[in-house]
Amino acid sequence: MNETHQRTDVAIVGGGMAGASLALMLSHFCPQLRVVLLEQRALPDVAASVRLPSFDTRATAIAAGSLQLFRQLDLWPALREYSAPIQRIQVSDRSQVFGACLTVGEQQWAGFEGMLGAVIENAALGPILHSALADTPVKLVAPAQVTTVCMGAPGASLRWRAGEGCAEHRLTAGLLVIAEGADSPLCRQLGIEIDTVKYQQRALVTTVGLQRDHSGVAHERFTADGPMALLPLPQRDGLYRAALVWVCGQQDAEALCALSERQRLQQAQRAFGWRAGRFVRMGSLQAYPLSLSLAREQWRRNIVLIGNCAHFLHPVAGQGFNLTLRDCYGLAQAMAGEWPVQGSSSQLQRLAAYGRGRRLDQQLTVGFSDRIPVLFAASNPLLQGLRQMGMLGLTLVPPLRSAFVRQAAGFGL
Repeated sequence: MNETHQRTDVAIVGGGMAGASLALMLSHFCPQLRVVLLEQRALPDVAASVRLPSFDTRATAIAAGSLQLFRQLDLWPALREYSAPIQRIQVSDRSQVFGACLTVGEQQWAGFEGMLGAVIENAALGPILHSALADTPVKLVAPAQVTTVCMGAPGASLRWRAGEGCAEHRLTAGLLVIAEGADSPLCRQLGIEIDTVKYQQRALVTTVGLQRDHSGVAHERFTADGPMALLPLPQRDGLYRAALVWVCGQQDAEALCALSERQRLQQAQRAFGWRAGRFVRMGSLQAYPLSLSLAREQWRRNIVLIGNCAHFLHPVAGQGFNLTLRDCYGLAQAMAGEWPVQGSSSQLQRLAAYGRGRRLDQQLTVGFSDRIPVLFAASNPLLQGLRQMGMLGLTLVPPLRSAFVRQAAGFGL
């Protein structure tokens, strides 16, 4: 079979939300670059209408800072239809009387006044990103299974095929961006080591129907078994809806998944309480093992990692995808203007500057996502006192609350 060979400035391997977002940012901020996006799965026709189920859907909390990035890419008008605003965040601890309520307050984000962010259903977010790529010079190839990668003076030499029995193709890229999942085959092939902490927990994800309107309130509830997040969703089919992320131990997760809908509703109501009113319906539970994984190298000569293969976080604060979007923006800004010859000292300096610029944000976000669940799960009286002081501080100390709100909204750094 004949082999074809192409060259490009940037090859992005992984066409999920991270890879697609980076491709759109490179097209917008770095129009001088040729970009190829390789996704191993076949994608739906971009002309097809977005179809969303009322239940059994996953959603992503997008901070206001990330929404502003999407607005720069002219995506917000399309995303707005499938989103619900977050106007308040209620934080509560099962062992304490007091909680904290976070609002925008005096801080306003241009174009998103009164919003800390929005919750967007993944079944809409992915297709909208891929549809937007059709209006850019980015070459999206799907399905495209990358089989091998070799690094050399010209950059990265990739071999890929569309499926079993299909002809093999070769692509040479000055910069390879890996945007795969936490267990990235390319990272293993390139010898990039990943540090992993397994939490011995599962995240149960589902959609619940509410008896009353959520009024744009997102809840973060810390229980004895683990945190629960209830995120507002758009109303559909006459039902008020919210996305539920329910963290618990592995055995509890298996037991909950085996229950009937009525039994699941009872257990969820008991664990969460009545702050959002009565749960009247629940979709099936999808269970995901929880871990923290961090790549020891997020960049090297001619290579950058973004998304879950760079850092995969505990979902407690909903910051994983928002952190990825800030990484994508930082990389696009580092590559704006004339991009140096691959492998040159000038290119290495640009990549090093990108790494330095992202270090503090990543350290703070990863550290917060890793330590908060442990702090709130502890039964030690001293730690319980510290938790209560933290809640009171967020409620009573305006500068502390303001700083926390800015960080939660994606404007902290």
